[in-house]
Amino acid sequence: MNIINKIRTVWGGVFLKINLKGREKLNPYFAPMRRKRLKTTDFTIISNNCWAGHVYRYYGLPYATPTVGMFFFAGDYLKFIKNLRHYLNEELSFINIEDSKHKEELYKQGGKSITCPIGILDDIEIVFLHYGTEQEARTKWMRRKERINWDNLYIKMSQMNGCTEIMMKEFDNTSFRNKFIFVKQKYGLESEVIYKGYEHDNEVSNDTNHFRRYLNITKWLNEEPFRIN
Repeated sequence: MNIINKIRTVWGGVFLKINLKGREKLNPYFAPMRRKRLKTTDFTIISNNCWAGHVYRYYGLPYATPTVGMFFFAGDYLKFIKNLRHYLNEELSFINIEDSKHKEELYKQGGKSITCPIGILDDIEIVFLHYGTEQEARTKWMRRKERINWDNLYIKMSQMNGCTEIMMKEFDNTSFRNKFIFVKQKYGLESEVIYKGYEHDNEVSNDTNHFRRYLNITKWLNEEPFRIN
């Protein structure tokens, strides 16, 4: 990477952080107006990462999902959504990173300094990235899963955290009516939404900073055509 590209990368990251912080600060002021455009505010978004939390804050709504402030590796997430009731009825326990089946990838992402709780539901793992303690993660997971509206589910996935093309096709074949997957390029999937800027990367490494750039969230939640690209 030459010096110009390095500068662009650094300043691009700075801009994204500023943009994200600005959006979060403005959300409380604009959220009431945004909510008025929704047909219903009683919905549950199941997400593979923190994305769902951004959407609820965008509308100023309580988290009606336990998938906030955490992330799944792609294979675990597919298991989770394909058998939601089973996994959500499982008791949440925790393990050390050394016992994680994803420890090598976790080390690559954050080094051996990773201290966030890693939860277990049966045979899948949940990385509670934005929680300081196991007790906090357990308390919020339990409280928020009680808010799930099983009659109004929206399912989101992204091409990240070990997501292969086979997994994307598997997601595309799930029976959920309201679903989509952010992908880095066109794969011919019915549920795909192309998240531009990652065409030459292995994955869509960040899908939260510009989460409204490639789809209209309000239209998605209103079950209307929602793709922008």
